[in-house]
Amino acid sequence: MSHQTRAELELLYSILDQERNYPWNPSESGADSYFAELEADWQAEVSAEEAATGWKAVSSQLEQLWSEAPTASQLQLALTEKFSGRMPQSLLQEIAQRAQEVVAAGRPLAEQLIHCVQEMMSAWDEADLQVMARPYAMAMRDGQGEITTVTLNSMANREWSELSDLEQLRLSLAIARYAITQLNDSKAG
Repeated sequence: MSHQTRAELELLYSILDQERNYPWNPSESGADSYFAELEADWQAEVSAEEAATGWKAVSSQLEQLWSEAPTASQLQLALTEKFSGRMPQSLLQEIAQRAQEVVAAGRPLAEQLIHCVQEMMSAWDEADLQVMARPYAMAMRDGQGEITTVTLNSMANREWSELSDLEQLRLSLAIARYAITQLNDSKAG
């Protein structure tokens, strides 16, 4: 019998067993003895070597998953490389941090974009941000390329301080879109 099948059967048995109920509240009286008995049974069935081997396998899988996911500093470095001179470093750092938060939360793309720029663009009303974020959340209809590239090309190589408030917002949304895309691509790959 495989370990999975055995675990499934034990789970089913523990649910259906009327005499020995699982203590759903660990602070409940009798919970300590229940868990001590389970641990003793487990130690009798699984050798220390098997447990260590299993733990190493799980640890290596977790390590691989964590190493593949970009950290905020890796994302910030990517944003700095692509957008240095276009936006102050502190704002790039804020976008990187907020992009990490919103991608993990799984909110709709338009909300993610707004969350990334809302604090640094506090002069803008949320309804205006929603209108401005909409094109960045949807694919370009004319098929002429990524909206981030279009936005960057339309602003040439001007300094952040030379941009109008509207251009600063558009650039911020384009960079936030790029950051979110980078994070999603790394999760998918």
